[in-house]
Amino acid sequence: MSLQATQAESTSRRRRHHAGRTAESHAAFLLPHLRPGMALLDLGCGPGSITVGLAAAVAPGGTTGIDVDPEPIDGVTVVAGDATHLPFPDDSFDAIHASAVLQHVPDPLAVLREARRVARPGAVIGVVDADWDGELLYPADDVIRRSMEIARKLREGTSPFVGKQLRHLLTEAGFVRAEGFARVTHHGTVDEVAGVSSFTASLFRYPAAVDRAVAEGWATAAELEEMSLAWTAWGEQPGAFLARFWCEAVAWAE
Repeated sequence: MSLQATQAESTSRRRRHHAGRTAESHAAFLLPHLRPGMALLDLGCGPGSITVGLAAAVAPGGTTGIDVDPEPIDGVTVVAGDATHLPFPDDSFDAIHASAVLQHVPDPLAVLREARRVARPGAVIGVVDADWDGELLYPADDVIRRSMEIARKLREGTSPFVGKQLRHLLTEAGFVRAEGFARVTHHGTVDEVAGVSSFTASLFRYPAAVDRAVAEGWATAAELEEMSLAWTAWGEQPGAFLARFWCEAVAWAE
């Protein structure tokens, strides 16, 4: 499989998983600060399931979404771009949102500094991201625990522990009056557990992940297959449960 094909498969896999997220489920902390007529920017808009809710909150103001691999979103201007080099002039937006973006970049502060540059005086920014330090998992045998170590290694060069830093990073980027929050997402129904199980099991069969883990000497292909099967079996346990922290922060541009 070519590099382009594996990247396309990764994006498609991630977006299918994320498409159920909405403004109400993942941006409720920001919605009270949005007003009709605002110009809003959604960083890393992905499939747009959150973006459309934000757009409704600021209508008739315009909403712009930016993503490295954009796809059309009804009622939203979508552009291709890098969040560390936004293709917008200074002071362009009244509201900025980023959901699960910073965990995927090596330098979250660079993204937030760019967000500050394009924020108008008085603009609000809302950021939400996971933090891998907070996790409750049951049951967890040695294979499952080792699989999580491999998953963390596969995230090297990104920022999977950024959640706890959001308030600090917003302040460092030049925003003021930053407020931080946290909530717990939980997977404790048959459908929720099955979804997590399937998504995680697929990681250890994903060609690019397998190639890297084997090349780095982290695990053999057979061991990765064992991890995938362990996650499938985990999802079939009647008492399986998983909970993780999501951290949120809002701040303003002076």
